[in-house]
Amino acid sequence: MLGFSAYGALVLCGALGPGFARGLALLCLLLAGAAALSRVFLASRVSAGGESVSEELLGVIPKALSLSRRLFWAAVALAVAGCFCGVYALSAQKVQNVQNLAGQKLVVRGQVLDYPLEQYHRYYYKLQVVGLGEEEGPVEEVEPFTLRLSASMPLVCEPYDTVECAVTFYAFDQGGGLYSTYSSRLADGYQAGGYLSQYEGIVVETSQALAPGKLLAELRRQVGRELDRALPRREAGLLKAMVLGDGSGISQEDMGHFRQLGVSHILVVSGLHMTVLAAFLQFFLKRFPIRKAVGNLLTAMCLFLFLLLTGFQPSATRGAVMYGVLLLADSFGRRSDGINSLGLAVLLVCAGNPFAGGDLGFALSVTATLGIVSLYRPLYRKFLGDRLTGLPRKLWKPAASSLGATGAALLGTFPVQISVFGGFPLLLPLANFLMVAPGTALVYLSFCGAFFSLLPATAPLAAPFLWAAGWMARLLLGLAALLAQWKGLFLPLTSGVALVVTVGVLLLLMAAGLAGRDRPLRKLLVGAMAVLVVFGAVFQGWLNRDKAVFVVPYAEDQSCVVLIQNGRAAVLSCGGYQTGSVEEILRQHNVTRVETLCLPLSDGDSREAAALVLESYGAETLVMPQDAYVGRDLELALGEGALEFREAGESFPVLEGITAQILPRWEGLRLTVHGQEVLVEWEQAASQSCQLLFTNQGDTRVNSSLSVWQTDAIIGENGQGFTFSQEGLVLPVEDGCFAVEIDSQGEVAVRRES
Repeated sequence: MLGFSAYGALVLCGALGPGFARGLALLCLLLAGAAALSRVFLASRVSAGGESVSEELLGVIPKALSLSRRLFWAAVALAVAGCFCGVYALSAQKVQNVQNLAGQKLVVRGQVLDYPLEQYHRYYYKLQVVGLGEEEGPVEEVEPFTLRLSASMPLVCEPYDTVECAVTFYAFDQGGGLYSTYSSRLADGYQAGGYLSQYEGIVVETSQALAPGKLLAELRRQVGRELDRALPRREAGLLKAMVLGDGSGISQEDMGHFRQLGVSHILVVSGLHMTVLAAFLQFFLKRFPIRKAVGNLLTAMCLFLFLLLTGFQPSATRGAVMYGVLLLADSFGRRSDGINSLGLAVLLVCAGNPFAGGDLGFALSVTATLGIVSLYRPLYRKFLGDRLTGLPRKLWKPAASSLGATGAALLGTFPVQISVFGGFPLLLPLANFLMVAPGTALVYLSFCGAFFSLLPATAPLAAPFLWAAGWMARLLLGLAALLAQWKGLFLPLTSGVALVVTVGVLLLLMAAGLAGRDRPLRKLLVGAMAVLVVFGAVFQGWLNRDKAVFVVPYAEDQSCVVLIQNGRAAVLSCGGYQTGSVEEILRQHNVTRVETLCLPLSDGDSREAAALVLESYGAETLVMPQDAYVGRDLELALGEGALEFREAGESFPVLEGITAQILPRWEGLRLTVHGQEVLVEWEQAASQSCQLLFTNQGDTRVNSSLSVWQTDAIIGENGQGFTFSQEGLVLPVEDGCFAVEIDSQGEVAVRRES
């Protein structure tokens, strides 16, 4: 209970913001004091009445003692929650002091903590800053903080070298709710972000000390190199993600497949990996004549080694701590309770990281484990009792166990899935069921291969494990690609109709479970579920008919706009460093085909995003500027689609009934959608007016009633939320994306999507 109260306090602080943390801490402590006083008062009344015991009092005393115990634990839980809120407030204040450096260009002196993470064609370093100074002045010592340093080229340095360079600071985006970029970065241990301002004048001091962190970084790098050497690029990237927590080697296409199926948790090191590894080690060690305590100690040592390889990621740490509690109880011959073990693990993780409440991966791990601990056995018995006709019990037991674990985890994470992703893939249960077995085997093989590759003497023993892991990784990637071919199977729950249908189906499922062996009633309930789903789908389709939806993700200083109507899409621009965002938008809106893809820019990110869309969804027409470079990559991805070169001023159809006109010098597009004038601005356009503007220009000269900005140039003092300009309403896309709907009557509505 204490662990969950601490985690709940951190989640509440992360959702409300640092400004409410102090008030929450004071409120929790006051409530804890009230509960403690109530318990003292109740205990005094019971002790005072104990002098004259009567039959009536004998019946009241047990209830009073039970209430007294509840008040005691309530007081303790509230006190723990208050303390964690206070720790969060103090930590957030320190972070805010560093975030105030946003926009400043300073000389930074710090220690590199690890090798860089290569992502989005950039290199990201974890830097422990110990000194700051002006460009022409001395560097003065400051209270150390961790900086996420971005550079377009790698620095010539090793872990734990000291670097002195010019850095421009920026603030983490706080838009998007609890699991925003701000919360995610803080949960990962970063207090500030910055990018390298210039490559001249960089000073690197090589460290000769053998620090434990440096040895750990070298160890992880050595394992990663062995995987790259032994396996092809795709398979090695998957193994490095599952063993080392390094997902930079996974392609955007493969990542999109796993996200589309809702099984991206397989790609990250989590408590699931720790659990299956520990279970395998326990099963293996029991075959040897060793004492139980020795076997448990060896298992704990292997888990600790796995944590070293992963860099002590929060979700993996939670799984290791929980299983460590189970091993400790087993060594002393006691039976450990799963809920209490999970609570203790959560408490320890939260104590080590006050920002763990904003870690989405940790939330999914906790809820999935809670679901398995609470619901696995009932679901397993249910599936085992309803086995397929004629299938032997021994053959059905593994399938029932897999279905029970998958179903329990899905039910546990369901609230998080709905609140964060706005829905869930319909193929998620099938994908989990098919991928659990190869994913588990891949964890075993990957760990053994990585373990033996650590030392030159045992490196030959790693070859067969890595060979088998490579084929298992290929099978897993092939399954993901095969299932991802089915489009339009995402169930969005952003509308009221979908939410009502989902709740109704869940209630009917619960009623069917309680119906027992009453087959006529169960058939009636199943029929009611089918009718409810069909009616909901038809009604939702009737509500969305001819509705045009412009979806605009955060693209930093680029332009990315997708137009969707009646299940068809037109990609009007696809820039930005998040090259898979367009594909994610198409998936969540159940688009099965892209009619038009307009590619005004030919930079690396835009071309990569366009190729991903063409490979996954295809396009009837690819529109590019006259004399633009196409390239072999786009030609192969386009396939049988048509390639059209257009000049400024020309018009072309983007969707049925919607035509776009290219602005002069390919500055953007002008469209008329249900009577509304819409302008998509890629480059600064001439002064003009429209009803709806999508732009990435901080100094745009277009006047509009509603402007959606994909740049943070307009975000000033308020930092987040809606701001008003002199011309009309302005919506900054700080994180996630905006969806602007225009119905057949020309009415405009705006909503934020995850």
